[in-house]
Amino acid sequence: MSQFLALVPAGTQLYHGTYKPDLIQDMEWLAFEPEHASVFAHSRRPVNPPPDREDELVDDEGYELGQPQARLCHGGVSTSHPSHNQEQPVGPQVPDQDSATGYLHTYVPTHDLHLLYVDGLSAGKTSNGTLDAQDMLLLNMSSGHPHGPMGGEYERAKCMCDLASTLWDGKIDGILRMEGGFEIILCDFAKHLVRADVIAFTEHNGRENRSGMFGGWSYMKAITKRYDGIGGERVRLDYDDFVSVFAYPDLEGLFINDVQSDYIMPRLQNVSAADLSLIRDDITSMILRKDWDNKTMGSTNWQSVADMVVIRYSSPLHYLHTNKQIRAEKEPLEAYLAKLMLPFVDYTTRNAALELHRCVAQFIPPISPSAVIAHTTVHAIANHICQTLLTALSILSAPTPHTPSTTIHVSHTIELIDELVEYLQWTTWKQCGTCPEEEICYIPIWPVGSHEDHKSPWCRSENAARGRFGYWGLGLRLPLEYGDDGNE
Repeated sequence: MSQFLALVPAGTQLYHGTYKPDLIQDMEWLAFEPEHASVFAHSRRPVNPPPDREDELVDDEGYELGQPQARLCHGGVSTSHPSHNQEQPVGPQVPDQDSATGYLHTYVPTHDLHLLYVDGLSAGKTSNGTLDAQDMLLLNMSSGHPHGPMGGEYERAKCMCDLASTLWDGKIDGILRMEGGFEIILCDFAKHLVRADVIAFTEHNGRENRSGMFGGWSYMKAITKRYDGIGGERVRLDYDDFVSVFAYPDLEGLFINDVQSDYIMPRLQNVSAADLSLIRDDITSMILRKDWDNKTMGSTNWQSVADMVVIRYSSPLHYLHTNKQIRAEKEPLEAYLAKLMLPFVDYTTRNAALELHRCVAQFIPPISPSAVIAHTTVHAIANHICQTLLTALSILSAPTPHTPSTTIHVSHTIELIDELVEYLQWTTWKQCGTCPEEEICYIPIWPVGSHEDHKSPWCRSENAARGRFGYWGLGLRLPLEYGDDGNE
C-alpha cells in the first residue's frame, strides 16, 4: 500500500534461476538470495510430476504454460507480447532436450539500480489484494486478481517496464517486490548487469524434495532470515519522499473488502477511480522529481527511528496487556508505569505538556511545516503511545482514598493500554522468539501458510511445515513439482 524509491548499489550480487545457460538480455527477474533463485533453476519439465500430468510443461518460474492473454497496460494500451519463454511454441510441447538440468546465474549491476519498491507481499499471486497496488493503482486495471499464465506475471512486468520507459521518463530501472524472498523485475539485463557466474543444477546435485512446501526447506530457511530486512545495505530506501495510501485522510473504501484474516486488511478494490488516479499521479510526480545523481537517499532513516520506538515500548506494552497479576492491583501497576516513564516526569512539579514533549523527543524531533510524511507519521505514533502511558500513570497516581473507585481507576488504565495495543498491532507481538536449530518461525508466505499460522506463528521443523495452506485465498495454483493443489 506504499511505494518507495529504492537504490541497489553497484556490485551487489543478484541471482536468476532458469532452464537455460544463455546470457539473459532483456526483462527478467532477479533474487537477492541464491536459494530463492534456485527454486527456478530447473528444466521446463517439472521434477517428479504426477503420472497424469507428466507431459505438461512449466515455464521459468515453475508455473504451467498456457495461452498468453492480452493485457491492457495503463488502462487502455493493449499488449500482445509472447509468453515468458518467447522462443517456445504455446501449449504442451516436447523440450529440445529431455534434460532435468537448470541453471543458476549470478549477475552484478555495473551501476546503481534505481527501482520502485511496491511494499507488502506484492509478488504474491493471490486473491487477497497483494496485486492491487500494481494492477489497480500503477496499471489502472479493474482487478487485482491473478490471471493468465504465471498469474499474468510476464504481462504485468512488461506493462510496468513500459511505464518506466514512457510515463516515468526512464528514471526507474525496475520494480522491487517481495514474494517469499525479495526480488527485482529488471527491465533490461543487458543495460544494467554483467554476469559473474553460472552453474548447472540437476536432480543429482542436491535438489530437494519440495512436496507440500514451495521452494523447499533451504529456501524457507533463507527467506525467514530476512524478516527484519534484506540486510547488508543491499537496498536503500528514500524515506523522505514516498507515497502511501494511508496518508490520504479522505480515502474511502480501503478497509471494505473480502480478505479473510484475523484482523482487518486493506485493499484497493473499493477505492474510487478518482482517488486511485490522484494517488497514481502522486507516484509519477515522486518518480519524476527524484534526482538520482544525488546519492543520498533521504536525510533520515525513519525506519531506524521507528524501530527504536518499537524496541523501547513493545515488551512493556505486551507485559501490561497480558500479565494478569500486574493488571489486577493498583500499586504494582502504578509502580511499573512510574518506572517506565521515569525519565520524563518531574514529580516536584508535574507538567503534562512537558512530560509528553520529553517522551516523544527521546527519538523524534519536533514537527516543522516542511516535515516529510515519515516524520509526521512516526511523531504521531510516538505521541499517541506517550500520551496514553502518561495518562494511565496520572490516573493511577492521582490522590484518592482507598475506595471502590480505585478499582475503577485500574479498569480505566487497563482499558487505555488495551486500546493502544489493539491500535498498534505490532508484529513483534507475534514473533516466535528464538527457534531451535533447524526450525523456523513459520508464518504465511505465499503460497503456503494457514490462517492459524497468521494468527499464532510457531517454530516449526521441516516436516511440521509441510502441507500448510489456505491463507492466501484462491490465488494461482501451486507449481506442479510442489505436490499440492493449494488447499489447506
